Amino acid sequence: MIATLLALASACSWGVSDFLGGLMSRRLPTTTVMVVSQAFGLVGIGIAFVATGSAVPDGEPMAYAIGAGAVGAIGLAAFYHALATGMVSLVAPIAATGAIVPVAVGLWAGESVGLYGLAGITAAIGGVILASVAPASPSGVAAPATAPRLTSIGLAVVAAILFGAYFALFAHATTGGLFGAALFQRVTSVSAAIVMWLVARRGQALVPAALLPSGLTAQTAAAGLAGAGVLDVTANVLYGGASMQDLLSISSVLSSLYPVITVLMARIFLGERLARVQGAGVALALAGTTLIAAR
Repeated sequence: MIATLLALASACSWGVSDFLGGLMSRRLPTTTVMVVSQAFGLVGIGIAFVATGSAVPDGEPMAYAIGAGAVGAIGLAAFYHALATGMVSLVAPIAATGAIVPVAVGLWAGESVGLYGLAGITAAIGGVILASVAPASPSGVAAPATAPRLTSIGLAVVAAILFGAYFALFAHATTGGLFGAALFQRVTSVSAAIVMWLVARRGQALVPAALLPSGLTAQTAAAGLAGAGVLDVTANVLYGGASMQDLLSISSVLSSLYPVITVLMARIFLGERLARVQGAGVALALAGTTLIAAR
């Protein structure tokens, strides 16, 4: 029961974090959002690491933590860019289907998924296909898919795969200690974010001043980025705690329910709407995730 609550709490934290990060990515460069938010998260987990007197992981747990940080950072960059160029309520559920990856890892390790799990995997894949269909025009003909929309969907699929790999890697990293794994995962993700920023921005200001006057103050930007980073690392710790007490295939999928929160926030604060077929796809993807968890 505790593992379930931890996993669901991580889903809530990730859901709010993703909404804030996606919102900031519409006003600031994705690499800026990555560097600043991840840095805030690093400060938070650093304080927790010292306060709890946790040990530094070594050997395989350290390698898994570094791997989780690397794939997680790249996946998050793809996800934020997808949120910046596409609809939050479409991108988030697609990214959540990455839960299939740790389920596959769990199966390979001998975990039993069962009938519900198999049905959930099928539903999740079908949901991605439906959610990716272009909405029909008033004449009944499918509207042409625009380049930005196709790009956002493609990036969401990339994020799904990398998020799934993160779930599997970080669960193994926690065998060397939860807070130690979270700290070195975050050190790696911050380092990767800085490299991406250096490549993308080529020496330009971390937060371009020209982007701030259009209704986004420095204080608002800092609050949004801090919230995204701190909630993200909080979700990491909560998920790690859940994975230490339950099957990987269970904790990872419950934690992957975060799009429910993200989509609800997008509907409330951004007024987003989906075509019926896309809405059905989103619902099917979320239902598939739930079925996997209910196995």
